[in-house]
Amino acid sequence: MIAIPGITGIIVEKKNMKYSITNTSAYNHPERYQNLNMISGICPFCNHSSGFKVNGYKTSDTVPLRCDNCQKNVIWDYSESIVLPVAKVDSLKNLPPEIDRYYQESLNCIAALAPNGSATLFRKLIHQVGIHYGVATKDDKNSIMGIVEKLQSAGHINQKLVEALRRVKDLGNDGAHVNENEPTMDQIHIIKKLIDSFLQATVLQDENIAHYDKTKSD
Repeated sequence: MIAIPGITGIIVEKKNMKYSITNTSAYNHPERYQNLNMISGICPFCNHSSGFKVNGYKTSDTVPLRCDNCQKNVIWDYSESIVLPVAKVDSLKNLPPEIDRYYQESLNCIAALAPNGSATLFRKLIHQVGIHYGVATKDDKNSIMGIVEKLQSAGHINQKLVEALRRVKDLGNDGAHVNENEPTMDQIHIIKKLIDSFLQATVLQDENIAHYDKTKSD
């Protein structure tokens, strides 16, 4: 928790989520908030920045809250200092359906605070992009890096993206096996940025080029 001088609250930032807690003297006694917001931050349902009012009674570790914007109920977890369910992270749009399937499933794992699942699915997504470009097959015997090298040879990615995907592959391997290198949520959020860059430079760039070409032919 980080104290903010000059205000009667604190900013909590954890697992890439940020919430402002008002009137910290009432924090452990949420009934004292009455009709005032206890926290503010991003709602996991409407995805807007909003205030949250107490909407029930505190247990040992949680208190029910209601979003001012969409009126949906959420839970504030005192032990983790986060709203549950966790807000879904920003998603790329207009991905090919067979690629979007793995992408969205990985984002769902992020929202569920399941880094092993997310890491493994991002790794599978690389394989699916290889299938999309015809350099891999469904039961391909090539390694993930073998598929990545074929994507590079075919001109779909450059050396920087090869290195980015090497890191996605490594974390995906860690997520799929029991070892000392368990993926963390912080690592997953970084890996998502690498995957987003990869997809923006490949399948989404293809879409942009096709869209431009269509404007020239109309």
